[in-house]
Amino acid sequence: MGDIENPLLLSIYGWIVDGVMEETGNIEAANERLRDIGRGLGTNIYLNTEIADKTKDTITTREDVSKLIETVFKVLYDKKPDDLDMDSARGSIRVTDEECVWCQEVNLEGMRGFGYCEIFSGILESILDFKGVDVKVFQEMSRATGADACVWNVRLG
Repeated sequence: MGDIENPLLLSIYGWIVDGVMEETGNIEAANERLRDIGRGLGTNIYLNTEIADKTKDTITTREDVSKLIETVFKVLYDKKPDDLDMDSARGSIRVTDEECVWCQEVNLEGMRGFGYCEIFSGILESILDFKGVDVKVFQEMSRATGADACVWNVRLG
């Protein structure tokens, strides 16, 4: 697994997720609140990194979206996603990360449906929005809740 060498970063992330869970009280509301936080972060990430320079101005195809996702992964995580599946879900792209840095050492029981890494959904949604793509992103599976990998669904409008 690709461990993050900065325990402060993981601690801050865990603290944010814990706060959201306390504030919202249910999984659906927590997932949406984490996506909202991610959307705010996505704006700053897009404006303050090389993502804008490394991607096409106009994103018109699923292949363009897929390439943008790879760029976001490279900028944020210094790697490619393990899989970008455009075949199994019509109108969607499934993004798989088998070694999600946010979920390392997190084991949540009884939290079926909780997207521990939903902040990434919001980040990706915000960046795609900057590129004019009508999209809804959500986490389908999370390693933190027992899945083998983190999987996000990028549903194109």
